[in-house]
Amino acid sequence: MTSPRGGGRLIATAALAVAAVLGLAGCTASGNEVDTGVKNQALWTMPLDEFVVYSPQLDNYAEQLLISDCLGAQGFEWPVPWQDTEYPRAEDFNRVGLRLFNLELAKKWGYHFAQLENPESAELWLEFTETVDSYFPNQELDDALAACTDEIRAKDKDNASNFDGLNYNAQLSFQAWNIAEQDPDVVNAVKAWRECLAPQVDYEVTQEQPWEGAPHEVTKKWGAVTGSPTPPSAEEIAAAVADAECQDSSGWSALWYERNWQEQVKLLEQNRDKLDRIRADAIERKKKLLTIVAENAPPAP
Repeated sequence: MTSPRGGGRLIATAALAVAAVLGLAGCTASGNEVDTGVKNQALWTMPLDEFVVYSPQLDNYAEQLLISDCLGAQGFEWPVPWQDTEYPRAEDFNRVGLRLFNLELAKKWGYHFAQLENPESAELWLEFTETVDSYFPNQELDDALAACTDEIRAKDKDNASNFDGLNYNAQLSFQAWNIAEQDPDVVNAVKAWRECLAPQVDYEVTQEQPWEGAPHEVTKKWGAVTGSPTPPSAEEIAAAVADAECQDSSGWSALWYERNWQEQVKLLEQNRDKLDRIRADAIERKKKLLTIVAENAPPAP
């Protein structure tokens, strides 16, 4: 989430934005030349995951705390709340922020987004953004906010490299993604998935790839949107379950996972030195950000 009035920064990487759909759990990792982690198809674990350390959310939170101190010294209120710096995700997102979809999730949520088990941190942040948005228009505060933000960022010399590192990892992931998508066996499995699903749902299967989910107009009708408080209908559950089952029976889910894994292993081997530097820089950045939070954040509720 970006901070109000442009005070924060949020990198929008493709890897965090695309909703990937996954099948059932895979097997343990085979012996590769590099440490590629442990395969888990249900959680869509990938070899490049180990290099995703930097958190734009944590970076934004630390910056907002510093902005709050700066504005407070000038007599302005900027009530940044406590945040859970682990940023726990709902069960339909994996550790690196990719959306998950499989039979178990389909039976429980349909195409709906899963709800956080403990939403307090997210709710406090939403309340904060709504509160400070209500302060505007206020030219004096706007000018002070811009000045504080510029001052804080001028002192922060290493921020851009971490955004660049996150984007670099995302680019590699999508390079693997695009190669896997063109694999002949995957292409044939997509065709088999479509033939399996089409007679089982009441909408036209127009999506090109299974990971796209149901068409937008259909999910919108079902209310399957971010933050929706309504539970999925029986119709939606039935369609989602059919979708997940066809992804598995067509062979697509297993092939899609395996081909992505294979391509990421190749890219990891080719880019290991740069990825190691990205991870090392991100680890140092995280330490710095957590120190800022520890020194400036309000206590947990």
